[in-house]
Amino acid sequence: MSRGTELLPILILVLSCTVTAEVKQFLSLSNATAGETVTFHCSFPLFRDIKQIVVHWWKAGDRTFLSPKQDSRRVFQIESKASAILRINNLRFGDAGVYYCRVQGEYTGNGTGIRLNVNASPHPLKIIPKFSANGTLTCICKTSGFYPDDYMIAWRKDDQNVERGTKTSVEKNAEGLFEATSYLVETQPAHSGTVYVCEVSHSTLKNPTWVNYTVSIPGSSFSNSFPWWIYICIAIFSLLLIIIVLVICCKCCKRKAPKDNMRTRQCVRCSEPIPMNPKGKEQGLRKSNTPMPAVNPSAGSNINETAPKSKKHRKKERDPKCP
Repeated sequence: MSRGTELLPILILVLSCTVTAEVKQFLSLSNATAGETVTFHCSFPLFRDIKQIVVHWWKAGDRTFLSPKQDSRRVFQIESKASAILRINNLRFGDAGVYYCRVQGEYTGNGTGIRLNVNASPHPLKIIPKFSANGTLTCICKTSGFYPDDYMIAWRKDDQNVERGTKTSVEKNAEGLFEATSYLVETQPAHSGTVYVCEVSHSTLKNPTWVNYTVSIPGSSFSNSFPWWIYICIAIFSLLLIIIVLVICCKCCKRKAPKDNMRTRQCVRCSEPIPMNPKGKEQGLRKSNTPMPAVNPSAGSNINETAPKSKKHRKKERDPKCP
């Protein structure tokens, strides 16, 4: 037997070990919620050259490998000489399924596969009001698509739980998600300002999610919309505003009023003193105040002792410049 024939079984054994290299898989979060990010890990025997590692990913039921060109949310990365990852951002319900990895290069092998479960939250919610001809109200609360089918819907009216007059139904949409619709029917006419709340609990929510609706009827009385104490506050505020305006107006009027002690101008041409009648008292006072002319002793009896005639004052025309 030749040496090549002796080495052939060993070569076949080595090649078989290379082809059937063990490839393991694990997932960072097996039960995820839509909108989150998950990472698939693929581990394999250590490669000597990281550039020679080729890893493909595919989902059970697909005929082609996954590619970032098909969906930008997918990120493919070779982490080391013995591991690779697939990251999916912003999960959707359709991303749920079993994922596999395939390693090619120095070693070749397929992963065992791992399942990803994606749950969906019933949020957001919306309330659709419908009024009948007689004024009664029907509130319709709708959820978005959710999964799994474990939910509870409750109604409140003005912070009071409502148990009668409600009805809830659920159905499956084309994506495989559940959608719930709940009805609250009022038997009495609705009043403006009444608040209705639809609250939904689900396994994907830490706290229940809710949406509210406030009744607003056109043409309803304004008094039904606000409590009595608001009107008292408005009246007090209006009274204070009026008082402040009156005080400001009084101060402005005082500032604009003319002063009593203002001095008036006097025309110089009109201020000439007019002699008084000799018989008047003021004439005597004026004479006593003025010095008497000196008397010549030699004049004797020729001196006229009669009082001098007063000079008649000629009335002057009023100067247009004088006030």
